Amino acid sequence: MIFRSLALGALVLVSCGALRDESRSGVLAGDPDRHIVDIDGGWSLDVPSSWFDRPSRQHGREVMSYDPTGMDNDGNVPPLGGAVLRLQMQQNPDRLDAADFLRIRGLGVGPDVLERLQPLIAGQPAEFYSVRHTFPVEMQREEATLFWFLKSPFFNDRIVVISGVPGDSALRTEIEQIVASLRFSQPAAVNLTPTISRADALARVLSHPGLVVDRIEAKLVLWKELEATNQFGRSGMDDPDSLVWIVVYSGKGIQIPIHVPPPSTAGPSWTPEPCLWAFEDFHADTSVGSSGVGCNSRFTWPPWFDALPDHGH
Repeated sequence: MIFRSLALGALVLVSCGALRDESRSGVLAGDPDRHIVDIDGGWSLDVPSSWFDRPSRQHGREVMSYDPTGMDNDGNVPPLGGAVLRLQMQQNPDRLDAADFLRIRGLGVGPDVLERLQPLIAGQPAEFYSVRHTFPVEMQREEATLFWFLKSPFFNDRIVVISGVPGDSALRTEIEQIVASLRFSQPAAVNLTPTISRADALARVLSHPGLVVDRIEAKLVLWKELEATNQFGRSGMDDPDSLVWIVVYSGKGIQIPIHVPPPSTAGPSWTPEPCLWAFEDFHADTSVGSSGVGCNSRFTWPPWFDALPDHGH
């Protein structure tokens, strides 16, 4: 049994990687463009000096023609008259090229697709399409959304996804110019220094009331290494290179929250078998993502845990 929860606090204000602007966000008098660099993502963009920007998850960025101060609209549509471009380096664990990435997900096809092209962006083959959406802010108003998909030559297990809204805006030219300015470079090495220590990770588990452990171990892993065990599914929230503590323990008094629906018929209620071992995983750094717990009543120790690396040594 596995349960996951999301930590979403301050999502639009926290970057999943270190970001460096070679100039400030917002209006810069006298500068025709600003050069935005994400050193962890290994990409850069040139944006108009009158536009605004802020970090987004998965080595991402939001670039807006309007001042977003006070707005919490990450992932939503811009205000009337505004335009927004979003870039994210999403997980691509199957290492698909852009065309196959779209094909497997059924994207870029259907009656609502307005355009479909295969441009070159930053010297890389890309897939572009536009699709008509109904904006929730005005259910009677339909606008086109622009999408670009391509790969960075420095990340085999990610896909760069760029969207521009609205595609019918007079600002479409500016959106396309920003996309055309995209350049890739060697990213910074993955930071393997956790902000939560091994001792704190173990103490988090050992503090559970009534728990008596006969074995407990913690490993510091990358999220993509945890997913590669095929025990946790795939997450669209957690950055593949984010640091995670995975703590596995066995003993007595293991209590995992289980929500059991009431019985549909009269009779004895179902009682879960006691857990022989359990795990907890949570981010070891400041990146936004999920946490999870799980346990097993059939055997005493998970073999997939022993096969994981440990970047904490």
